[in-house]
Amino acid sequence: MNAGLLSLAGGCIVEGRTLEQRYQWKKTVGSVDDRETLINRWNVEFDHKKTPDYFQTFGLGFFEYFQLAEDIGAEPLPVLSCGIACQFNTGELVPLAELDPYVQDALDLIEFANGATTTKWGKLRADMGHPQPFNLKMIGVGNEQWGPDYISRYKVFEKAIRANYPNIKIISGSGPFPSG
Repeated sequence: MNAGLLSLAGGCIVEGRTLEQRYQWKKTVGSVDDRETLINRWNVEFDHKKTPDYFQTFGLGFFEYFQLAEDIGAEPLPVLSCGIACQFNTGELVPLAELDPYVQDALDLIEFANGATTTKWGKLRADMGHPQPFNLKMIGVGNEQWGPDYISRYKVFEKAIRANYPNIKIISGSGPFPSG
């Protein structure tokens, strides 16, 4: 394939229709049997869908995505919620004063990917069968968010990630349109 990059989890599921329905990487690791099922945002996006039949089981989670990237020789690019639900749907916002758990998720993901097996998240990676780090080099903050609310949240992530992991490249969103 010669893939250079694998964006994970990718797309609008990162944001979720609501913040509760956002993609949360910690729910996608560990025993597959213990991973929750979440209704997919695309289930309610279309008028012709009258029954809930579109779910995510997280049987394919961040650990498996990291393995896939490694197997195909691509750089993994995990993309995490910046605390804004899909702006085309609810646009629900986490207040800036309550953003810490979202930022901590990003820091913990970097530790999961790159941390020593003596760390909490590096140990989980090792327990799942991959004691060597995945050598994560970059992380995305937000999917297709835009505007001042996004920029203010991005800056909080940027400050924390740079303070803890100065070599990680931080990828920002630019919105869904080429203008603006």
